[in-house]
Amino acid sequence: KFVPGILAVLFFMLPAVGAAEDSPPPLAEMWIVTPKADHGTEFYKAIGEHMAFRSEHGDPREWQAYSPLLGDELNRLAIRYCCFNWADQDGYQEWEEQAEEISAHFNEHVAPHAENWEHVFETMEWEQSHWPDDDAQFNLFAVTEFYVKPGEAAEFKAARDQILQIALNQGWATDDRAWLWASTIGGKPHQSIIIPHKNYASMDRGEESFSSFLAKHMGDEASAALLKQFSSSTRGSNFQIWVRQEEYSMSSGD
Repeated sequence: KFVPGILAVLFFMLPAVGAAEDSPPPLAEMWIVTPKADHGTEFYKAIGEHMAFRSEHGDPREWQAYSPLLGDELNRLAIRYCCFNWADQDGYQEWEEQAEEISAHFNEHVAPHAENWEHVFETMEWEQSHWPDDDAQFNLFAVTEFYVKPGEAAEFKAARDQILQIALNQGWATDDRAWLWASTIGGKPHQSIIIPHKNYASMDRGEESFSSFLAKHMGDEASAALLKQFSSSTRGSNFQIWVRQEEYSMSSGD
């Protein structure tokens, strides 16, 4: 269930990063795959080999792999690439169609061990985000997904935008704090705030909470009303920490 104070909690957890000045393209592509029961060892071995195969055969995208830390279904693997424009997707599809050995290798080595796949695109809202130039330094990503109530999208967006603009313009967004706002295309619709961390220690920060920061700039009543507008326009949320898995990710070799 949605916790009304979750946004304040998430902003409280922000780690040390720098902000990018130029916005990257807005899209990411992600596959979430679950291995068959009792196929975990074979599946992960095959995924590692397939990623190496893609690198060796010139895949223009450097796919990164992440696994969930909390709850159940911990055997899932998210395979994600960021960032590109829609026109870039046409070019990548053409490359995939010509690189027949890639799909053949996948079908032979990975597919027999996979139970099901989920495929989505994500849209990053860079103007509402404060993200570092280089996110390779981070291994943990705290992600909260918000599910907006039907008919409440305008209320949610208005509250969210006001909260984030205060964070961006009133001094919360510094080299020590970063976040990314994203929404999904496909699957169960939701919007997410993503907080990067270098390690677990960075999640324990004894500094001013975001709710206190917001109240300082808006006043207690106004800030409470704004957070209530945000929370009441959602019907739930889900929190997960995703861990980057280098062993199953691609490397450019640079």
